[in-house]
Amino acid sequence: MPKVLQVVGLDVGTTRVRVVIAEVNGGNIEVVGVGTANSKGLRKGVVVNIDSAVESIKRALEAAEQMSGTTVEQAYVGLGGAHIRSYNSKGVVAISRKNREITVEDIRRVVDQASAVSVPSDREIVDVVPQEFTVDEQDGIGDPLGMLGMRLEVVVHIVTSPITAKQNIVTSVNRSGIIVIDTVLDPLAAAEAVLTEEEREYGTALIDIGGETTKLAIFHRGAIRHTAVFPLGGNHFTNDIAVGLRTPIPAAERIKRQYGCTLSGLLSENERQSALEIPNVGGQSARSLSRYMLCEILQARAEEIFAQVHQEIQRMGFDTQISSGVVLTGGGCLLSGMREMAEQVLDLPARLGGAPKGIGGLSDEIASPEYATALGLVVVGCKSRLGGVRSYLRTETSLRSRASRLREWIAGIF
Repeated sequence: MPKVLQVVGLDVGTTRVRVVIAEVNGGNIEVVGVGTANSKGLRKGVVVNIDSAVESIKRALEAAEQMSGTTVEQAYVGLGGAHIRSYNSKGVVAISRKNREITVEDIRRVVDQASAVSVPSDREIVDVVPQEFTVDEQDGIGDPLGMLGMRLEVVVHIVTSPITAKQNIVTSVNRSGIIVIDTVLDPLAAAEAVLTEEEREYGTALIDIGGETTKLAIFHRGAIRHTAVFPLGGNHFTNDIAVGLRTPIPAAERIKRQYGCTLSGLLSENERQSALEIPNVGGQSARSLSRYMLCEILQARAEEIFAQVHQEIQRMGFDTQISSGVVLTGGGCLLSGMREMAEQVLDLPARLGGAPKGIGGLSDEIASPEYATALGLVVVGCKSRLGGVRSYLRTETSLRSRASRLREWIAGIF
């Protein structure tokens, strides 16, 4: 009888902490526990109060453990924040043996060379993602093992983060009683959950709208090509309502969720004129406001978010390579009109990221863009535990340990 493996995805966001517990049996993934809690102690994806972050993680873990009837000991953890930086790097090595056959050691050497870049002393490499290999000027190769050649090249996508930012996330999770197996960049994890092979191949922009940050990941020809993080998110809509209407933050959040819409063209004439009761600060009497005016406030912020994404896509030269359109994830994309606004600003078809196929035990609640990162972390963990293809390298603080992990990753592929 095959052994049942437990895989846990932990998404520590600025607004919410989400935990997904899954059991893997013979390659089948079954979600058995889900937990969520309000997140405290984080700002723009960075821990600013470890004690508060630990308490938030504990509450989400306890809810998931209670549902599953199991105890969590280790997890795959998402890594985000406005401090993330990424770039592409190339490496090349010669195949010197007589038969010119490319081996696992050659692949390890070329990826190691591409990863040997100068990183500021206060930052570290948290992800190295091979994009494609080239053998004797023949590019577009995903698996060069066993091929014959004299020159092997690789292009990798390198993601860096401040050392303390990653360490504070790991420390917070460890103090919650959980061992961190691996950290994975949030949009890369979300992509594992929501993108199809066709979308990865023909070009897709994944936009993950969180509480205080928006993450962009561009895929083309089957690999990640670019990532970026913008310091704008769902909480900025709430703040705009609070400031613009002079109402308390809790009331602004409630109004956003119940009546918010980011595209005025979607409102019917009756909805435009419908009156909303807006509580005043300081206990003063409530005021009345049309839903159309509320929509105008939210529309300006939504346009700003997608305009920044559009500028980044154009700046990197991917505006003509995103044939499959846009996929939206994160709690911020659930605001009414966000999908339509993305299509309008980016001039691309857009859809909300749903749950991955092949995972059982999903309820309608967690088959939602909000859970894309946590579910993606489970998928990443399953591939790693089962020895399948992984899109990421394990991240370690020492170069020697990274090289060891790299050999394990390559061995898992082949």
